[in-house]
Amino acid sequence: MIDDLGAAPAGLVVTAVPAGGGVRLVVVGEVDVISAGQFREYLGGALDIGPAALTVDLAGVTFLDSSGLSALVYAHHRARDERVPFVVADPQPQVRRLLDVTGLLTVLTEQG
Repeated sequence: MIDDLGAAPAGLVVTAVPAGGGVRLVVVGEVDVISAGQFREYLGGALDIGPAALTVDLAGVTFLDSSGLSALVYAHHRARDERVPFVVADPQPQVRRLLDVTGLLTVLTEQG
């Protein structure tokens, strides 16, 4: 269950919001090598409950590194395998640039 994961590392807050049978994870702070493991657990926990869809709202993320990207790719692949629509929403300009440079912008931000 999402709520059983405990507190995220300092600098990262993840809130699960029900969204029409799905889950919207609202992420605030920095997703880096220190917090990415916990972030991945939150993503996995959200998928564990079998949502109709999973949206990861990055509007409040001020920094995302390669370990954060890895967590998003993990969740994207797992959601695809479980046939759960997955989308990353509202990335800040610096996060959007990183997603674009790595070729993940379209893959993660478009519902398909």
